[in-house]
Amino acid sequence: SRGYRCSSRRLKLRSQRTAVPAKAAEAAMQQRTAEVERLQERGCSVLCLDCPEGMLFGIDYAAFTVGPRFMGVKLVPPGLHYIYTSGSCEDVGVSRTGFFLFMRPQEVAVFRWDPAVEELVRPDNADEEARYADGVRGFDFDSNLGPYPLDLSSQWAELTRHASANLVSRIEPVSKVIRSKRAEYDATSAATLAKEEAAAAAARAKEREEAAAVDGEDGMEDEPNPQETPQETPQQPKADDDAMTGAQPQSKSENQLESNMGAGTLFFSVVPRIRKAKGESPSETTHLHLDRSEQLFQMLAKEYKDDELAIIGELQIAYVAFILGQNYDGFEQWRALLQLLCGCEAAVGRRPELFAELCRAFFAQLSQAPGDLFGDDLTKENFMGSCALSLIEICDAEGLPPKLRKRCGKLRELVQQKFGISVEDLALLGEDAPQIVDVEGRDLVDLGDADFDDMD
Repeated sequence: SRGYRCSSRRLKLRSQRTAVPAKAAEAAMQQRTAEVERLQERGCSVLCLDCPEGMLFGIDYAAFTVGPRFMGVKLVPPGLHYIYTSGSCEDVGVSRTGFFLFMRPQEVAVFRWDPAVEELVRPDNADEEARYADGVRGFDFDSNLGPYPLDLSSQWAELTRHASANLVSRIEPVSKVIRSKRAEYDATSAATLAKEEAAAAAARAKEREEAAAVDGEDGMEDEPNPQETPQETPQQPKADDDAMTGAQPQSKSENQLESNMGAGTLFFSVVPRIRKAKGESPSETTHLHLDRSEQLFQMLAKEYKDDELAIIGELQIAYVAFILGQNYDGFEQWRALLQLLCGCEAAVGRRPELFAELCRAFFAQLSQAPGDLFGDDLTKENFMGSCALSLIEICDAEGLPPKLRKRCGKLRELVQQKFGISVEDLALLGEDAPQIVDVEGRDLVDLGDADFDDMD
């Protein structure tokens, strides 16, 4: 009768429960009671007015289908949170909007549902907002506020461990609203795309042949990384301006997804692309592609003023924007940062604390992945497998600090226990898997399609 219903179909969270001893259960209950008492004194509240029944309301990893009496959430731990909503609780074809919210102890955030744009907005009148906040502190709305799920609080704290308020303020759109955004595409046929890709590859090959005879100002030439997509920079036109003025931005194609209109620009840091220096030896060029440590050092100095943990914070913000915000730009930045960090072998010895925190952050993110991540035909060749393998390899070398190697071991155990696959088998999955033929060239065997679950 709280006026809300928890949607068990959303965000496939871990729900398995195991039997625990009576003393352990009692200790857990006492700890939970103490936490509730602490939050009653220092906890925050989110008041949502005029929310229609049946809409989706989410805070962090908890998603609810709104009931007739729902007016928000109480006992919210202070810190960073992500609020997201949509006009319907349906999973398919419904756009989602959300925003980061940093809350101080005992703070009350007041929002009102705007049916015109189907978003939560702040009240126009500051005095009205203050009155509602006082009403929450006076328990006037207590029976209409659902409790924050404390069993998810530690999990959320791990996922946003380094996502500071300043970092969020730098990355979030000007309007502070993150709207769902899918991968952009047009109606170009597959054959046309293949021709364009072949032509581009031929042009790049020709440029490489002529590179030795051409001198650049800095002697360097950008080479696109096929696994990365350059991120938008703040100098580009911002979709937020269109969203605020009501104008629709120009699409790249008439067939571009409508869900991307006014999605807002996330101001992520620019991940450096792989570069090659003109006149370098083949071995030097190969080393630059295999170990991206120098690119990492340059990015830390340029984008984060050498604050090495800020890049972990951006990795976590991008992950949240992708998973909860359903924003494709978040996915691209998350993937690009992971691939960069997991390809820096030389940097591990120079910045062990950075990679210890990376192992911890990636462990928390990988824990949320489905158990068949590396077994399902649609997901087994995803980049997370190669990143996990590379990170385990570079962080488990002799001479590295015990803290780093211990966290690397935990990551290895997660891959083996949760996904039922060893690191050795993980190396045989994906597009880089070796291919084997018999002596007569028949019966091609592709280890990238091997099902190791069926092996003895």
